[in-house]
Amino acid sequence: MPIKSSYLPDGVEDITAVDAKNLESTKRALIDFYESEGFQLTYPSLVEFADAIGGDENQTLKDSAFSFNDDLSTKELAIRPDISQQIARIDQAEATEEERRYCYAGEVLKKRKDSFSKSRITIKSGVEIFGGKDNRFEILKLLSKSMEITKIKDLTLSFGKTEVFDSFLGTCNLSDQEGNELNNIISTKSESDLTDWSKDRGIEEEVRDKLIKLMNCRGDLSVLSDLEALKVEKDLLKDIESIWNFVDKETLFEPHIDMTDFPGFNYHSGLVFSVHSKYFGYPIANGGQYNINSGATIRSAIGFDKDLFAITKINS
Repeated sequence: MPIKSSYLPDGVEDITAVDAKNLESTKRALIDFYESEGFQLTYPSLVEFADAIGGDENQTLKDSAFSFNDDLSTKELAIRPDISQQIARIDQAEATEEERRYCYAGEVLKKRKDSFSKSRITIKSGVEIFGGKDNRFEILKLLSKSMEITKIKDLTLSFGKTEVFDSFLGTCNLSDQEGNELNNIISTKSESDLTDWSKDRGIEEEVRDKLIKLMNCRGDLSVLSDLEALKVEKDLLKDIESIWNFVDKETLFEPHIDMTDFPGFNYHSGLVFSVHSKYFGYPIANGGQYNINSGATIRSAIGFDKDLFAITKINS
């Protein structure tokens, strides 16, 4: 049978030979570790009904998915761009208020490349906790221990709190689509893009200037004084400081504050974080808190995932 060489779409790749072996070894070691910590291994389906991706609220996630018509069901299907939302669906089907812990590993495919990544496909491995107490420090500690398995050194954990940006967003009177646009623009740290976008949307100059100042709130604990000047609530400032101290003393990460670093697909609410290596150009792990609205109740959750393609490339 004739085969065309290098016949792959833009943004996808093969992992072969030693890299494939190393990736599989890392994936297995991570799953074994998560299971030893009490997480239940789960393999969600690669394909979902398209209207289930992102639900009614997350257009960013929905727009990221490849979709196609299914001859069998006559409905539109989609390949998952994210696994966390699938785990949320599985947890919702459990119909319980008790704490549940899941771990997973599997491929994800996005319609478009991220602004910081050349790839549209990767293998993600991660954990999710639903319900229970405040699990933030436990998750950060688990993330730290699991990164030791990858044997990657000199890691930075960049973190923020979505409440600060959300409070500013509430003063802008934006549609959901405009809110997502602003979220994406502010994540790029481009003052010129933010200024142009704000003028086009009629955002007041005072609000725009505050957003620019918030966008520049990144670095060490000195950021707290900048946030205080923006009249951020004292309880939030104390929480940010406590997270910094925990990361600094209890994990292998170098802490870094970034109040407009929003990893993933814009569904996080509360603590958000990403792991960076000086040997790689984009985050190798992302995570944070989020809420699942089942109609009658809201269930809290927190988790993270690792990009195993990125980890393999660093170790190759």
